[in-house]
This record gives sequence, C-alpha cells and structure tokens, in this order.
Amino acid sequence: MAFTIEFDDHRLTERIRDPYKGIDEAFPLGMSFADFISLGENLQNSDHIYFKLVDDMDGRINQDSFLYVRLKEFVDLCIKDPALYTMENFMFFLHIVGLSVPQHHLQYHFESDKAVEDRINPYFKISSLEKAIRGFDKSDKSEHAITSVYTCEGIEDFCMASLYHFIKLGLVVKRCANCGKYFVPLRRSDTIYCDRSSPYNPSRTCKEDGSHRTFEGKLKADGAEKLRRSIYQAKKMRIRRNPDNKSYQEDFEKWKADVARWRGEIKKGLKTSEEFMVWLKESKK
Repeated sequence: MAFTIEFDDHRLTERIRDPYKGIDEAFPLGMSFADFISLGENLQNSDHIYFKLVDDMDGRINQDSFLYVRLKEFVDLCIKDPALYTMENFMFFLHIVGLSVPQHHLQYHFESDKAVEDRINPYFKISSLEKAIRGFDKSDKSEHAITSVYTCEGIEDFCMASLYHFIKLGLVVKRCANCGKYFVPLRRSDTIYCDRSSPYNPSRTCKEDGSHRTFEGKLKADGAEKLRRSIYQAKKMRIRRNPDNKSYQEDFEKWKADVARWRGEIKKGLKTSEEFMVWLKESKK
C-alpha cells in the first residue's frame, strides 16, 4: 500500500502519512531521512517512522543491505567532496542502484477562516469565478503553502524522494561535529552541529554543547584554560583571606566579566587564544 511524504519548503517541514494505518506525523524537513541513515547497527531494533509503514518486517533494510550501504556511501562521498553533490550525479547514482525518483505532484494548501468571495464587494456584477480569483488575490497568503507530495511504495522511495528534494531545494546533508550523526541544515548551510540532544550533555543540544566543548577543548589545548583556573583560584583565595576588603571582591567580579567578554570574542573570532593568554598573565598582577 502506498504512503506519502510531503515537503513544505516554506515552513521547512515534512509530513509522512499513511491513512490506512492512521499514521500522520510531521518533522523538520530532512529529519526522517537523516535519522534513518544515522541508525547504522541500530536499524534492526529501531522504531523509526519508516518501519512503521513497512508491512513485511522480514524484508526490512539492515545496515548491510545493498541500498543502505550504497546510500550512505553516496552521502558520505558528497560530504567529503561537496562538488559531487549535484542533481546529475544523484540521477547517475539512481541508475547505478536501479531506482528512480518516486511519482510526485504539487499540492496547494489554502487556509482561511473567511471565504475569499467575501473580500469582494457583493454588488460588483462579476462571475463567481472572477469574484473568487479576485478575492484570493487580496487574501493574506502567508498561511498558504505549495507542497511537494511524493507517493512511496517502500523505504527506498522515501530515501530517494528525500535526497532528490534536498538537492532540488539546495539543502545539503552533513555529519554533526558533536554527535557524528547525519543532519540537514535548514537555516545556515555552514553550520556544523545538529539540534539533537548532545550525547555528552543531554540537557543541551549539539549546537549548544558542541561549540562549548570545542571552545573548551581549544583553551585547554593551548594552556589558556589552565592559566584562567589558576588565576581564578588565586583571586578567590585572596577574598577568603581578606573578607573585609571589598576591593578584592570588586576586582574579582570585574575580572570574571572581562574573562566572559574575552571568551565571547574568541568564539566570534574577534580575538585569539594567544591574546587571551597575554591578557590573563597581565591580570595576575
């Protein structure tokens, strides 16, 4: 039985539906595909949305399946060399694996709580069609959407439809620099982190935790973090030994604020860790 995946390029979402099984789920555009090829050895025990649509569980794709291996190989090749990520190369890949882009069509979603004809003066002597067209022309179209709907027969169709649509839309597939899983950047193609929960700190996303861990790693590698901690402890000890000297506390608070400013500027590329080291050594005096 066929099911569909519908891409909304305006809202950057995708919707997977199978009315016969009562499945109707929405995701950020590209998430279902990225999660699928990130499963690897966990494919067999996955409750991924694709598998909810497959009736023949014995025929489920595993990590050693020809399609899965070739699909990941093609995606990894395009990540390694972005110049290969073209529609022509993708179509040749389809030729190699013996697949094609699933049948698809455009669909218009019109959402309005007011009949478009009501926007036109009822005393105008025009046809109902003209009244509807003119009324629609005056309507707020920000809530409407033209979506691409792909009719799929199996998991391979979902994958091919997704990759085809990404390339057509100019979206790339990347590997997260924090968790290593695949993802599709929707707002900025140069981002290197996904929005999943970080495996190192589940309370933060990879985007939040990854940049922090990279920054911390850099500081630790060049010795700046070690020096900062040393100065921090020294200033804190001075306050403990001189509780009545308010100037020490004020100096400590100002120093912490300056450190935060320096770290922020290093993250933005406005300052270097070498300059930070020089400043830290000066702040010890």
